[in-house]
Amino acid sequence: MTRRHLDKLLGMIIATTALGARGIACGPCPDNVTVIPLLPPSSDGGVEDAGDWIAQECERKCANGISCVPTSITQEGGETIPAIECTQMSDCSAGRRPLGYGGPGKGLSTRGLATPGAWLAHAAELEAASVIAFRELRRDLAALGAPRRLLRAASRAGAEERRHTRKARSLARRYGARMRTLPAGATRRISLEELAAHNAAEGCVREAFGALVARWQATFAKDAEVRGVMARIAEDEARHAALAFEIDAWAKRRLDPAARSRVEAARREAARGLLSPRARDAGRDEALGVLGLPDAAAAQALAERFVVAIGIDVAA
Repeated sequence: MTRRHLDKLLGMIIATTALGARGIACGPCPDNVTVIPLLPPSSDGGVEDAGDWIAQECERKCANGISCVPTSITQEGGETIPAIECTQMSDCSAGRRPLGYGGPGKGLSTRGLATPGAWLAHAAELEAASVIAFRELRRDLAALGAPRRLLRAASRAGAEERRHTRKARSLARRYGARMRTLPAGATRRISLEELAAHNAAEGCVREAFGALVARWQATFAKDAEVRGVMARIAEDEARHAALAFEIDAWAKRRLDPAARSRVEAARREAARGLLSPRARDAGRDEALGVLGLPDAAAAQALAERFVVAIGIDVAA
C-alpha cells in the first residue's frame, strides 16, 4: 500500500466517523482484567492483617494496575480461595513496538492515565519504544539482505520517532508529568518470518492505526499545541506504515506458504486487538478532552472501518 493510498484511506475513515459520535475517551483500548489467585500468608509471615497482605500482593503482582481489589475464586469442590482482581489499561497510543514488548505491565507503565500529562508521558514512552523498534528493524533488515531503500527508510523513521519522543515529552512536562527512561532494546537477531510477523502486526496494523488516531487528535484536540504536534506525528506515522507495507511485500515474496499463513495470523490477531470494545469512562473523558482522543463509540467505528479498509478478515 502506497503512502498516497494510505493517506486517502485514513482521510476517508476520519471523515465518515466524524459524522457520528466524537469525543474524548481513550478507546478502543480495553482495560485488561486479570484474576490472580493468592496463597494465604502463614501465621508467622509478618503480615498484621488481611488488608496489609492484600495490599502487599497488589503491589507485587499488580504493580502497573489502575485498580486492584480483593476477590475470590470458587474451586470445583465449592471451596473458595482468595484472589485479587487486577485491572490494567491497554495502550491507547498505537505505534511500532520493539520485539518482546509485552504490553501493559511489562516494560512500560500504564498507571494513572486519567490526566492529560500522564497520557502524554505514556505516549512519550511509547514513542521512545518506537525508536528502539526501528533501530532493531534496520539491523535485522540489513542482516537479512533487504534493499538499501528499506534500510534508509528505517533509519529515517527512527530519527522521526526521536523527534516524536521529544515533542510528547515536552507536552507532558507542560502538564506536570514526566516520562520514564526505557531500557535498551533487545540484541537478538530474528529470522525473516519473525520479522515479517512482527512487522505485519506492529507496522501494518498498529502503526497505521496510530496514524489514524493521531490524525483524529490533530483535528479534535482542544489544545492547539497538541493539534500541531499530532498533525506532524500523523504525517510521519503514515509514512512509517507505508514502509511497513513495503517491507511486508518484500518479506512475503521470500517466505513459503506456511510461513506466509503464520504472518497473516499475526496480522489478524493485531487487528482483533484493535476491535476489542471498552466501556465509556466519563471521568476519563473529561480529563482527556484536551487531547482530542475519540470517545468509545467513535474509537470503535474508527477501528472497524480501519480494519475493513486495509483488507483484514478477522474472522478467517
